[in-house]
Amino acid sequence: MPSPTPEDQYAALERLYSERRWAEVEASADVLLAEIEGDLRSRVLLLLGHTRLYGFNDAGVAAEHYRQVLAAEPEALLVGIAQEGLNQCLAAEESSPADAMPWLEQITAPEVASPKVAAQEPQPRFPGFAQPVEIFESLEKSENPEPPTPLSPKESAELAKGLLGVVIRPN
Repeated sequence: MPSPTPEDQYAALERLYSERRWAEVEASADVLLAEIEGDLRSRVLLLLGHTRLYGFNDAGVAAEHYRQVLAAEPEALLVGIAQEGLNQCLAAEESSPADAMPWLEQITAPEVASPKVAAQEPQPRFPGFAQPVEIFESLEKSENPEPPTPLSPKESAELAKGLLGVVIRPN
């Protein structure tokens, strides 16, 4: 049986990547890189960059693979893919968790009930699930429907930002 061509080996490498078998992608790519040159080599380096960036969340090593592709000056399509990958790596390295999730800075921690109050509250029947304490009739079915209280400017701003908030007001 003839040995597989570099193109066949690259196709197998892409299958491993699509199956998210990251360690196998890296091991097989290292072997293949030792045997090939040209645009196929750039394709393998791109696949390694993607494996590091998306599979291992390692933007630093991924950026090195993308830089190697750019240094090889392959066809324009591969240059574009490598440049986009490098841009994503640089953005990932610059951002912090707070930058990636700005809404976390806007949310305040919930108030914790005092131990005395917590002891008086009924325990849920299913741990992890809140149980309704009281069931209210809908406004349409009640005898004296009251119009809903308008939202405060702060609540309107939170709603406009896409933050879902539930406000419970006494009657």
